[in-house]
Amino acid sequence: MTTPSETLTASVTSTPQASVAARLDQASESQRNGKLIDAAAELEKALATARATPYEIEFQTRIRLGMMLSDVYLGLGQNQNARDMLSAEVAFAERVSQIMQASGTPPQKRAATSGYLQIRDRATQIALIGQAAPEISIRTWIKGAPVPLDDLRGRVVLLEFWATWCKPCQEMFPKLKQLHDQLAQRGLEIIAITRHYMAYGGTANRSKKNCN
Repeated sequence: MTTPSETLTASVTSTPQASVAARLDQASESQRNGKLIDAAAELEKALATARATPYEIEFQTRIRLGMMLSDVYLGLGQNQNARDMLSAEVAFAERVSQIMQASGTPPQKRAATSGYLQIRDRATQIALIGQAAPEISIRTWIKGAPVPLDDLRGRVVLLEFWATWCKPCQEMFPKLKQLHDQLAQRGLEIIAITRHYMAYGGTANRSKKNCN
């Protein structure tokens, strides 16, 4: 015999969207409590449901699912699982974005593009883990001498990409300077890179080393 509350819960979670959302909430709770294996199990079940009923799941829910599962996989040291899962999710998000660009409303187009870029960029970030950083080609160093990345091996290097017109970027510099002052002796190196479009036609990078 079921109680009215049990009946209500069953009806609420009967749709694929509700089921996935419920598993996301449960996984989030497990993640906060450090139970990453439990969180991964819930998210994998949610992903299976989402992939079985792709167009019955809200797009932002699907994006949240992919982002959360990638974080849990990384926490478990399962980087390849994160890469494989995100590769498929990026392909799906790209298809949805293409459909929305062709037939969606302006808000739908913006949401689809935002979700696609979010999951795509996350996949790119995870693909870079463990890879050697490429050398940076800098035309003009505003402060400090040119430094090849090879010379910084063994230190933690933070690259900050900024723009002269970007107000949040300008507000970030005092914080980066404070961070450098606190941690430089422990191996932190900060290199801030920008591109002067008007002066160089968008072809040259400039770097401000250590943000001082």
